[in-house]
Amino acid sequence: MASVTGSEVAIDEFINEIRPCFDYILAGTACSASLFTLLIVLLGFSTKESRRRVVFQLNILAICIALTLGILTGMTSGKAIVDPFNQVSTSVYIAAVVFALYPPLLYDSILLTRLFALYPVSITPLSTLVKIFAFPFCVKCTRVVVLVRFFDVAHVHCW
Repeated sequence: MASVTGSEVAIDEFINEIRPCFDYILAGTACSASLFTLLIVLLGFSTKESRRRVVFQLNILAICIALTLGILTGMTSGKAIVDPFNQVSTSVYIAAVVFALYPPLLYDSILLTRLFALYPVSITPLSTLVKIFAFPFCVKCTRVVVLVRFFDVAHVHCW
């Protein structure tokens, strides 16, 4: 009876150890699968004219970056579960961090590009522009501050 309890404890510890990596894989797979579907639909239903627009190209770039992040997350988390003593190289981890931290700045820029396309500065009243662009501008500035702060703290604690 004691050996059953010992093996149950070992199994519970193993599950608790791999659960965060497993959760990352599930979330990354679900998000990447939906983005892959979105990419196919976007390319399938777009016209030749719409593909030439900057906003369309930026959307494709954003989807590809997010898919890359999903792949990197799957690689790092999967390797941690399957072969915990022989994990992926440091460069893969660095790439995963870069793809996790910097794309939101790109996404904000894409949003601003869309808004400028819908509300051209030359014909939109200033009060309307301020109402529309104030929040996205604040979000973008906040992201930059958070990234700078993150790297400042990471620099102090890691290097």
